[in-house]
Amino acid sequence: MYPSYYALRRVNPYRGVVHTVDIGEATAHTFDGLSWHLRADDGYGWVRPVGVWQDGFGLKLGQAAGLGDLIAALETRPALPFPIFDTFELWLLDRETGMPLALLATRRGGIEGAEKSDSEWFPFVQTYTGFLSPALAERDAVTRNAGDAHRDFLARLVNQAARPHAMTQWFLRGQDGVGKGMAGLRLPHEWRSRELAAKVFPELLVRETGNSRLEQLVISDYHRWLAPLLLLWPRLSLETRARLELQACEKPQWLTRVQHLLPSMVNPALIRAGLVAACLEQAQAGGVQDDFTKLG
Repeated sequence: MYPSYYALRRVNPYRGVVHTVDIGEATAHTFDGLSWHLRADDGYGWVRPVGVWQDGFGLKLGQAAGLGDLIAALETRPALPFPIFDTFELWLLDRETGMPLALLATRRGGIEGAEKSDSEWFPFVQTYTGFLSPALAERDAVTRNAGDAHRDFLARLVNQAARPHAMTQWFLRGQDGVGKGMAGLRLPHEWRSRELAAKVFPELLVRETGNSRLEQLVISDYHRWLAPLLLLWPRLSLETRARLELQACEKPQWLTRVQHLLPSMVNPALIRAGLVAACLEQAQAGGVQDDFTKLG
């Protein structure tokens, strides 16, 4: 099999973009562009981890026997980042307008077998509690009420906009961003083949408009929190990319983890400054790790 090279978004909750080298019977994937985790068929129908390949070093874990084709595909791979192939997108729909509200799932090869996809949107894995919304923190300070965890407030805010009977719909997104409607959950029959303009879809993970001022700020804070990972998307407007680059520098350790997967930069000098800040921050922390890995 001729090697294929592609990237997929990891959504609901969003945890960045995974890049894959696929030769059929074996694959390699990376989350940072440096360490590649190898998986292969064990001969009994199970695909299992078989090693780790490090860019610039070679095979660090595992045995090279039987992995020659995969290692060759890694060594001759095209430049990162690979194109994102998950053009099928499942959206949670606003209960009042029927328009896309939050991204639930993505697929690269069609939606067959995706009937049981979740209809609830999750901002983070359940074990991640680090999210802090400045907008909610300010509200809590004024009301002197700690309230719910900011993660839980955000999840409830988004999901309640779709309830009590959540509707979802798959769309095939073209290069121009236009979405061709497909199957979904609780859809009116006439929506199954509808076509929606690119501007109808949220540019990022969740719609930022159409809510109260506080709710809009909380969703914006959420995207700000994930800015380094959202920069991995290739089709962002210049305005959005510039905004995310500025916000990504607030999390320099996260930014340095994904620097090799950035598809473009509006302000390269700003990104370089963020990477320098990451080095200084790491040195001052004495090797203490940030909470990037807790995202799942």
